[in-house]
Amino acid sequence: MRPEDVPLLFQELAREFADVTGMSVAATGSLARGDHRTGPDGDVVSNLDLIHLVGEDAYVPDVRAVVGRRMRRISDTFGIETTSVIARLPAFRLAGHAHYRISMRPEWFCDGLGLGPEAFDLPGHEDDPRAALAWMMQPVPYYLAKATVQDPPTNLAKARRAATRLADRFDLAGIRDDLDNLPRALRTLIAERGLTPLESTARYLDAPTHPAVAQRVRDAVFVESMGLPSADSMVVLLPSTSN
Repeated sequence: MRPEDVPLLFQELAREFADVTGMSVAATGSLARGDHRTGPDGDVVSNLDLIHLVGEDAYVPDVRAVVGRRMRRISDTFGIETTSVIARLPAFRLAGHAHYRISMRPEWFCDGLGLGPEAFDLPGHEDDPRAALAWMMQPVPYYLAKATVQDPPTNLAKARRAATRLADRFDLAGIRDDLDNLPRALRTLIAERGLTPLESTARYLDAPTHPAVAQRVRDAVFVESMGLPSADSMVVLLPSTSN
C-alpha cells in the first residue's frame, strides 16, 4: 500500500463497518497518528491497528468471527497486515492513559455502542499524575519483555521511544539520562514518585530475564487495557499470498 492510499483505507473501513452493530471501531497506532513507516520502495510497512470496543456482556467468539471476515477483505484489498484488538468497554474507560488510547484517531468507523466523539477525550494527568505515570509507563516494559523473544533491536528501539515519550510528557530527566538501562530507570522512577506500577510493569521488573516474561507481560497488558487475554482479544490477518 502506498502512503497516498491511507485516506482510501480509512474510507473503506468506514464502509466495511457501516452496518455493524454491538461494537464501536476506531484506528490506533502509527497509521492513525500519521507517522507510519515506509520501506525502501516507498510502500507502507506499518501494520493497520484497530480497536473494536464491545459491551461487558458481548460474546467474544462471535465478535472475533465478524472482525475476521471484515478485516480479511481489508487486508487483501490493501495488501496490509492488520491487527484488530477487541476491548471490553469497562476496561477501555479505565485505561484512559494507555498508549493505544493516546494514539487513537478521533473518529469512529462505526459507533454501534453510541459512545460519541467525547469517548476520544483523554483525561488530564493533573488530578492523578501517579496513575497517569503508571499507565504511560506500560509500553516500556512491554517492549523490553518482547525483546527477549522477538527482534531485539526493533523492540528495544520501541522501548526507548516509549520511554522518551514518557520523559517528555512528564519532564523526567532521569528517564532521558538512563535510556541504556531502562529497568533501572523505571525502578528509580517508581521509588522516587511513590508509584504503584501496573501488574504488567511489576511482572517485568520482578523477573526481567525469566524465560516466560514476554508472555506474562503481554497477558497482563491485555487484561489491564482490554479486559481480555491476548488470545481472546487479538485478530491478526496477513494479506493473502494471491494478492
